[in-house]
Amino acid sequence: MAYGIRTLEKARAILEQRRNAAEQLASARHREVIKKCPEIGVVENEIASAGLDIIKSLGMNSEQAKKYIDLLAQKNIASQEKKAALLKENGFEKDYLEIPFTCKKCEDTGFYEGKFCSCHLKILEQITSDELSKSSRLNLSSFDTFSLDYYTDPEERELMRDVFEFCKDYADDFSTESDSLYFHGGVGLGKTHLSLAIANEAIKKGYTVVYNSAQNLLSKIEREKFGRSNEPEGTTEEILFDCDLLIIDDLGVEFSTSFTVTAIYNVINTRLCEGKPTIISSNLDFNEIEKRYEQRLTSRIMGSYREIEFYGEDIRQKKAEE
Repeated sequence: MAYGIRTLEKARAILEQRRNAAEQLASARHREVIKKCPEIGVVENEIASAGLDIIKSLGMNSEQAKKYIDLLAQKNIASQEKKAALLKENGFEKDYLEIPFTCKKCEDTGFYEGKFCSCHLKILEQITSDELSKSSRLNLSSFDTFSLDYYTDPEERELMRDVFEFCKDYADDFSTESDSLYFHGGVGLGKTHLSLAIANEAIKKGYTVVYNSAQNLLSKIEREKFGRSNEPEGTTEEILFDCDLLIIDDLGVEFSTSFTVTAIYNVINTRLCEGKPTIISSNLDFNEIEKRYEQRLTSRIMGSYREIEFYGEDIRQKKAEE
């Protein structure tokens, strides 16, 4: 995937911050260890001097050099073992003095074997996901803040209790193999709230989540496609393909064109083919979706998504009247 300069700079800053934090922690640990056991400092000096002594072998013939280097290697192993023993005797783990990099593979440089390390790619993906989701209210919606008290009709309240419990169980068990869901119902019935609550739980588990309205996502794809964006063409579409959970809000509200319908189909179809879960919320039920969109799109949603219907009266309006 191609990433914009701003995204790459943010990722580089995160990696640098990780690396600096790891090195500072290692320095603090080293001071702690030497203060408690100065003898470890002496052993470290022995190890360092053994490395420098290898230079002496440069003036020797090959046989002498080999014997000398073998001797230094033996001394080095003995010093390393002595250091490990001293650490253990003083209550430290054997790797306590190693730099605690977040990624052991690339040591927080972001590159491994000449390519982007997997940790670097994960950071880039998360930054892009956060950018796409920044207009959502992720921090305001959780299962704890969802109240069934606003559903005044007893039958509707019980139906919504089932919806709430289903969403909570879905979030608890969420994985990249979870079902795709289609939330539908009238305006202000909690579709956005519960989809955001699921998103929050997935993020806590370390999954990458993209949440935004259909209109915003399609506008971004269109701007990239026709060169009206600073991001490289295809960045948004690719992150929508790749993220662990995609949540598309308000499908059906967007201005419908042949381009937007094709873009929606590509995203939905690609994720289904790759077995990745998507949650779509809409004010349109399956019959209305079928009337609005072409057959190939509606058949993918109706045939592959689990339908979750929301009941009741506009909660947002009730809250506004309080």
